Amino acid sequence: MQMAAWQLMACETVVKTVNEFEIVTHELRQVGSSVRVHDASSGLRSGQEVWATSAGDEPIQIAWEWTEIQSDIVALFDPMNILCNVSLIDGQGHALARSRRMLHLNNLVHRLDWQGALEMRAAKCDTRSGA
Repeated sequence: MQMAAWQLMACETVVKTVNEFEIVTHELRQVGSSVRVHDASSGLRSGQEVWATSAGDEPIQIAWEWTEIQSDIVALFDPMNILCNVSLIDGQGHALARSRRMLHLNNLVHRLDWQGALEMRAAKCDTRSGA
């Protein structure tokens, strides 16, 4: 079942320390992806990615938009706009500032092989269409 990025907004907030978050994110898997042609003249694409896992009975979900900056080279569309249902806290139980939270989310997205997942999806579409 494909999950859309906007559905993440309806998810319960999960509170994790930075260390707990790092541990559970190793299990993240792609659960949703959308691709659209961003510019008809150039054929450049854009889209959204949604990845998820569970920490016990708590679903952990993260989503972001991406854009193709030239053929087959994709990047985060807006690195400061990554959606995640996790509220990160430090070791003393204080919520991280938005900038520190975004730093952790960006680092996580850069560790995931989401570009590879996009390439595999594009290759599957090409074989189905006969290209």
